Order: sequence, then C-alpha cells, then structure tokens
Amino acid sequence: MREELARPIGKFVSAWALSKHLNGSSRVISVGDVVTVTLLQMKLEPDVAVFDYKTQRSEDYKSKERIANMSGRLVKVESPAGRITPALWKAVRDAVRSKDRVKIEVVGEEDLASLVAIVYAPDGAHVIYGIPKRGLMVVTVDKESRSLATVAIKRM
Repeated sequence: MREELARPIGKFVSAWALSKHLNGSSRVISVGDVVTVTLLQMKLEPDVAVFDYKTQRSEDYKSKERIANMSGRLVKVESPAGRITPALWKAVRDAVRSKDRVKIEVVGEEDLASLVAIVYAPDGAHVIYGIPKRGLMVVTVDKESRSLATVAIKRM
C-alpha cells in the first residue's frame, strides 16, 4: 500500500517552472507547507491551501508565519498520519467547491489531502503537492487523474 501511494500522480516541476504550469489554471490547490510557501514567494496565493505547520514532521515556524499572513478563511481539522478523516475530507471538498480562498490547517498530517483535492477539483485545476527530497508534483486535474486518486483512496 505504501509503495502504491508513493507513486506520484502528476508530474515533477521545478519551482522556477511552476508559474508556467499554472498559467490559465481555473483553481490552484496547494497541499503542504513547503508548496504553499513556495507559491507565496512567487506572489501566487493558492485558492485552497492545506498545511500542518510542519516540514518533514518538524515544526516550521517560518512557514507558519508566512501562511498565517495569507488571506483566506481558516478551517481547522484533525487528521492523523496515514488517514483521511471525515473532517479532512469535508473540509477539502467544501474548500475546493467554494469560490472563496480557504486555508485548511490540519492538526496531524495533511499529506493525503491531495487525493481528496484531485477527486473534487474541477477539470483544469492544478493540485500541487511535495514529494520530500524529490520536488514539487503538479497535477492538472482531469478524468484520468481523478480516477487514479479515487482508486488510491479506495485501496486505503
């Protein structure tokens, strides 16, 4: 199971090429502190940001300050590592469907939120998440990526 989830959906993109990939996106959804801060440094505020104020499971105070200053309605949920709780599922679903900017603070771990975001994001939206020590993954949401995310969730 862990190996399956380690196989990324999307394609690796360098931080400097990220803005090119997001050009014309209907929605931008970031999952993870490093991804969210990278977007903010590029002056690109995501429509939905999911974070836990940790980088590789350690407190990240610089990210916390940067994300806290980002605009948007804040939603807090709990979700332990390796799980998608009903609260996380609902928060991501509702945020992706909302026209407002939403920040989702996860007490626990946010990693699997990218799968829920892919399932609910409209076609053409971009879900961006990080793979530690490898880089940024960009998913352009379409029928195929939605199907891959759904299969991964069902196997959990």
